[in-house]
Amino acid sequence: MPVLFSFDTETYPIQPGLLAPPLVCASIAQEAPGSERLLSPAQARTWFREALRSPGVHLTGANLAYDLGVMCADDPRLVDDVFAAAEAGRFHDVAIREALLDIARGLHGVDPETGRPLGDDEGARYPLALLVKRHLGLDISADKYAPDSWRLRYGELDGVPLEQWPEGAVKYPLRDACYTLDVHLSQVRAAASVANGGNLHAEADQVRAALALHFASIWGLRTHAGRVEDLRNRVEKDWQANRARFRDAGIFRASGSKDAKRLAQLVTTAYNDTPPVTPPSPRFPEGQVATDRDTLLDSGDALLEELGKSGKVDKYRSTYLDKLEAGTTTPLNPRFNVLVSTTRVSSDYQQLPQRGGVRECHEARSGYVFCSVDYGGLELRTMAQRAIWDVGYSRMADALLAKEDVHTSAAATFLGENYEDLLPRVKAKEPTATAFRSLAKIFNFGKGGGLGAGGMAYQARAKDGVRFCLLAKVAETCGVERVPVRVQGKVKMVCAACVEVSRHYGNRWLDAWPEQRALFGQASALTRNGQLVDAMIPGANILRGGCSYTQWLNTPFQGLGAVGAKLATWRVSREMYADRRSPLWGSRLVLMVHDELVAELRADCPNRLHDSAERMSEIMRQAMREVTPDLAGAIEAEPALSRVLSKDAATVRDSSGRLVVWEPDTKAA
Repeated sequence: MPVLFSFDTETYPIQPGLLAPPLVCASIAQEAPGSERLLSPAQARTWFREALRSPGVHLTGANLAYDLGVMCADDPRLVDDVFAAAEAGRFHDVAIREALLDIARGLHGVDPETGRPLGDDEGARYPLALLVKRHLGLDISADKYAPDSWRLRYGELDGVPLEQWPEGAVKYPLRDACYTLDVHLSQVRAAASVANGGNLHAEADQVRAALALHFASIWGLRTHAGRVEDLRNRVEKDWQANRARFRDAGIFRASGSKDAKRLAQLVTTAYNDTPPVTPPSPRFPEGQVATDRDTLLDSGDALLEELGKSGKVDKYRSTYLDKLEAGTTTPLNPRFNVLVSTTRVSSDYQQLPQRGGVRECHEARSGYVFCSVDYGGLELRTMAQRAIWDVGYSRMADALLAKEDVHTSAAATFLGENYEDLLPRVKAKEPTATAFRSLAKIFNFGKGGGLGAGGMAYQARAKDGVRFCLLAKVAETCGVERVPVRVQGKVKMVCAACVEVSRHYGNRWLDAWPEQRALFGQASALTRNGQLVDAMIPGANILRGGCSYTQWLNTPFQGLGAVGAKLATWRVSREMYADRRSPLWGSRLVLMVHDELVAELRADCPNRLHDSAERMSEIMRQAMREVTPDLAGAIEAEPALSRVLSKDAATVRDSSGRLVVWEPDTKAA
């Protein structure tokens, strides 16, 4: 029988660029009463090393990846043993366990007593204080968050013998160790009454991914001072110009605050006295004049459109500039949440603007080169695999395996033509052919989740700047007539012609991929009258409870992609840190962005750089093939080498087929 210990470290406070601060003490506890112990740094090192090398010992913690990072930073010789223990499934995390339980319950990120969100979908939802209150009925928030709490003060005790520590400083880590263990055991009991065993069988995979991503966070990213300065100068110049223009128009007051009344008047005039309005509320039962970005961009008024576009400059100024500047002197540490409700990974570094220079401020460290490997069209592969499992066939799978361009395939159905006849016209860039291929691409990547006609039209405009009515050539001007559309609980005014195009070609999309029509029918039958149902994420056997129509459709294929991507993340990281035979050893993962991994590869030898990039892409392909076995022949993941982050970075090879570093003026082979 495995022996379970809870394990926790106390450290100096986390500082910018330092996610694994110096160790001050550790605490452990077993199930037996009175088994908790406080360990000095020397004792912690010895105990931890022996625990790692004892196959029957399992460790549980609250954000255990942090504690493992601390111990490895304290003694890098432990890295191999940490990765071996993680591979063996000997690490546990009460926060990850609670997320899995709540996903099965259909309550991820929600307080079951109040129904209120525990935080935004990107943030950490399950701190130990919350879990202790849930499972043990105790409120320890004062210990955690009081101004004089020891939680952030252990640096004061570094080097002081344990027997000389204040009583509060001793009790705090001992209590945490006991609470963590008690929560873990309570979760075991709770899982017995939750569907699918509360998904706890999937814990080891999530813990491994969390460890790999935390190590990526510790390593972090650096930025180039010159490019950051150029970006700041450009953004500040644009921001000042915008403010002056909008102040002259009366939209901003001299103090810098926005004149909401004046802005509402301008919107009302632009919309011929019938402006979009916000949803009713107790304070404003008839709603208010909408002044959001979409309303401004669709107003037809040059000034308001400029105001809508200026939000990009405001975002750069308020969100990115200071962070990018800090990265010139200390590493920037992206923070990852390994498990949101769809089981995908989220982070505070997944929404970097694709254009505008923010990405290009990130430069690989000296002696390293960025390698980005992105799964090609992954959601199409996982969507097709899900259909094979649930429906028994997939026309999309057949097309992908036959190496068809599935966007041209769908466009052919849209136009009522044969694929073989349309493909040459697409390659020749004939306008109608390319326009309908673009339209089909949006539907291929957006319609499988069950989004309605209005939502599709809105998302195409908001995310991609695409107006369906213009793309399909059914109108010369977009937005002549607008209709209200509810998107994620908010009412948006969308071009009526775009909605009609979306409705028509949404039906044609189901003709192109008949397996999706079968799935849509199943979703409709299961969620009739608003009923919530369970959805199973294949490949990991993770149950998501309480799904709506769209969630039942999109969770399985999005989750399946997450299963493969996390497996790839772990395997790539393991070779980088713990396999000296691998060409990846000594390189470092820095980012995971849904379907893409970005690493800093050692560039001390051109042959090694080629080999490590190829190895990284092969690991990624193999991992995804394992979770999409019927689409194995269609999995694509090509590496691109670059010195700076860029969405334009492409796979470039020399005349002998070996990978070389992409430069901004380099054309892909």
